[in-house]
Amino acid sequence: MTFPAQSIPDGALYAPHHFLYALYLVLFTSARKWDIYPRKEPVVVTGSAFAGLFGWIHVWRYHPVAGALVCLAGALGVVVGGAVTTRYGDRWRLLVAWYGLVALDDAISHAFGVWTPIDWAWDAALAVGRRLVVHLSPSLA
Repeated sequence: MTFPAQSIPDGALYAPHHFLYALYLVLFTSARKWDIYPRKEPVVVTGSAFAGLFGWIHVWRYHPVAGALVCLAGALGVVVGGAVTTRYGDRWRLLVAWYGLVALDDAISHAFGVWTPIDWAWDAALAVGRRLVVHLSPSLA
């Protein structure tokens, strides 16, 4: 088995990937909490999300092994950071950990080439959307 399983995830880094959307949501939820406690910002969560995005967007294409490792570490850092940071409340922790797990799901799928449940649901939702568009606009078929 080669690592990563895909030299470029799905052949398009900027295609709809739940890795990207999940980490964007992590950044949004962290930004909402950033100034609540002076000098106690969610730096681990935010830094991990930025690291994962950097690995996906800037590194994976040119150095697939390093990019995959940075993505996996970034998503795992979001999950761990969300689990250990207690000052922002349980709802924030749950959201951040969930978004981190969603990102980790996609990173695992592309790095190891294994089937993951959220990846399957994502593909099924896109297929339903495509069928709906074709059904509503027969001229596109």
